[in-house]
Amino acid sequence: MMLQPEDFWSFSEWLLRPESFLESALLQGVVLVALAILVGLLIGYLVSAGRYGPGEGFYAVARAVRDLVRDDLPGTSARRIYALARLAAKEAFRRRVLVVVALFMVGLLFAGWYLDRRSSDPARLYISFVLTATNYLILFLALFISTFSLPADIKNRTIYTIVTKPVRATEIVLGRIFGFIGVGTLMLAPMGVASYFFVTRGLQHDHEVVDIKDLGDGRFEGKLSYDQFHDHTFTLDAPAGPDEVALGLTDAVRGHRHVVRRIGDRYVIGEPTGALRARIPSYGTLIFTDRAGNLDTKGIDVGSEKAWGGYGSAGVSRLVGVTREARRLEYGYMEGGTLGSAIYTFRNVTPSRYPDEEGIAMEMSLRAFRTIKGDIVSGLNGSITLRNPDNPQIESNPIGFVVQEYDVSEERLPRQLEGTDAGRVRMLDLFEDLVSADGELEVIIRCTDRQQYLGATTSSVYLRPAESSFAWNLAKSYLSIWLQMVMVIAFGVMFSTFLSGPVAMVATFVCVLLGFMAERIYDIRYYMDRGESMGGGPIESLVRLLRQDAMTTDLDVDAVAGKVIQGVDAGLIYTLDVIATSLPNLPKMLGTAEYAASGFDIFGSLLARHSVATLGYVLVAFLIGYFFLKTREIAA
Repeated sequence: MMLQPEDFWSFSEWLLRPESFLESALLQGVVLVALAILVGLLIGYLVSAGRYGPGEGFYAVARAVRDLVRDDLPGTSARRIYALARLAAKEAFRRRVLVVVALFMVGLLFAGWYLDRRSSDPARLYISFVLTATNYLILFLALFISTFSLPADIKNRTIYTIVTKPVRATEIVLGRIFGFIGVGTLMLAPMGVASYFFVTRGLQHDHEVVDIKDLGDGRFEGKLSYDQFHDHTFTLDAPAGPDEVALGLTDAVRGHRHVVRRIGDRYVIGEPTGALRARIPSYGTLIFTDRAGNLDTKGIDVGSEKAWGGYGSAGVSRLVGVTREARRLEYGYMEGGTLGSAIYTFRNVTPSRYPDEEGIAMEMSLRAFRTIKGDIVSGLNGSITLRNPDNPQIESNPIGFVVQEYDVSEERLPRQLEGTDAGRVRMLDLFEDLVSADGELEVIIRCTDRQQYLGATTSSVYLRPAESSFAWNLAKSYLSIWLQMVMVIAFGVMFSTFLSGPVAMVATFVCVLLGFMAERIYDIRYYMDRGESMGGGPIESLVRLLRQDAMTTDLDVDAVAGKVIQGVDAGLIYTLDVIATSLPNLPKMLGTAEYAASGFDIFGSLLARHSVATLGYVLVAFLIGYFFLKTREIAA
């Protein structure tokens, strides 16, 4: 996962976007809610006009709005909402929804048989499995219980035992939503606890020392036993006395290490560490230099856009409050064996923020582009140089490293390192000499292999000032699943106020599906605007299919028919794009599974953004559900 600096915006930056308020989440949310209300009122008027006539239909809608503002909202009782929520929860439990938790537990019992423990990153595999399984089960449960409850009550006429009481439509809708949310929460909590123990116990394993060699200088080199399809090597110093403890650290294999302790002649192997992480990255700004050392805003384009996971113009992710243009990724390559480099400038580099006496932890995920394929086993070589932004004559000597392609490599910037100061070689202190007065540090990345290229983005290199708890990070990921469940329940209750159970379920599923397809629909529209859409839109594709024409050839119709087909396609694609953009894209908008699986901390402002987005959609669903339920009660 390659996170971008925009992913770490504070809540105020996301909500207000001071540099571009038109792209702020607040403005976009207000516009979305206003449009949803206007569309809902228009649809309500059309239904009322067909039932009562144009004039009376207008007054019916006006009365519903008046009742909401004057009577129902001010008169809504929390006590009645609680009573209706308990009723909805009891009804859901009578349908034996707890079977879903049992199915999840059974799935965990057998999942260890099928998860590939030979994976290069088993922690990611285990975390992704539990979060994905939980997400699908909970969303399916929310879809089922929220869409069938109210239509079944209306069909069986048990709803009249409620509406004949002094109960308002707002209380019925909110009671259903809160009741089903309570049911889902009671089921999600034990699933989260079981997932934590499944992941932690599944990654636990033991090693033994099987080989030890005396290096002759008071140091020992050893090898651990083969367990869980891997082994480790380690080095450590000899203990000073029979009761003294010598510490060593194994090499990193499959994302983890072990601490090795030697007490006398006895070795103690610690638990695996480093696999379950919650890193808190600190990103900087990025500029490049060309092969002659001249500054450039972008690096060399090697034509390998797919190497960045689709971070091209049409592959940019879309979140609420972040436009496609704002999330375009600047990336480039630097030529090896030249003065070409990627220069990262990090801010707020202070001893209080990085208190480790051994130095600053820095992690990199660089890309390699090879022009010579002679040796594809060995990684490309690079170097790291630290420089003072205020005084470029003070810089460290290059620190060599080997690029770990498709993986995150950890380097440590030492507190004391050799370098030059105005051409004079001396020992430099990281904070006193290389960090500027305002806390800035330049990190220069170069490729040292000639005729090879290293690629970098703004998120490829970051400092790691701290780490959070994995248990807390997993809990926050389950909170995101809970928010997705809340949104599905709100939409399900909304559709159930005017549709039958199966139709409401399909309608809710279609809304979720269209949100999932938002990126794909935008890609089609993007290429259609550029005239690069292979095969055209839906109508043109249908014509090609019936005529058995190739997608890469021009459409073989006359000019007028071609323009009509392209016009209809453009209208359909733009309409779908507007609809899909307005609907919630649950994986992009609320999904945090990738954060937890990749070992990144799910920070508080991100959860706040997700909570506000969920609240906005729930508000829209509540208002639409209220008006439709009000219409059904008048009709009854």
